[in-house]
Amino acid sequence: MEELLRVFEEIARENFPELDLEKFLPALREEIKKKKYDLQDETLLETALRDDRSTFKDSFLEMLEERAAREDGGRAFLLSDEGRDETISILMTNVEHTIDYYYNTIIGKHFSAS
Repeated sequence: MEELLRVFEEIARENFPELDLEKFLPALREEIKKKKYDLQDETLLETALRDDRSTFKDSFLEMLEERAAREDGGRAFLLSDEGRDETISILMTNVEHTIDYYYNTIIGKHFSAS
């Protein structure tokens, strides 16, 4: 899951340079640990991040921007503690969707090849 942390750092540095990564990354790392992903999930995510990094980033940013638009203060919300928690939640949702998509794609290819 180190690759996920690197991708998030890329996203933050490119789009939210004011984000305090020293506070954010430990909270994100803790949330990743709580999920207890198995080796298969980690491998699928690494594959997705390697093969289709830009789609993952774009999807996350779209979800995050939609959430910020619903809040008073917009981007300022994302810099708050509540915003940090919401950002982590959105990132983890994006991770789950990505893993599910790759899993279903692999299963689909397997059954269509049989």
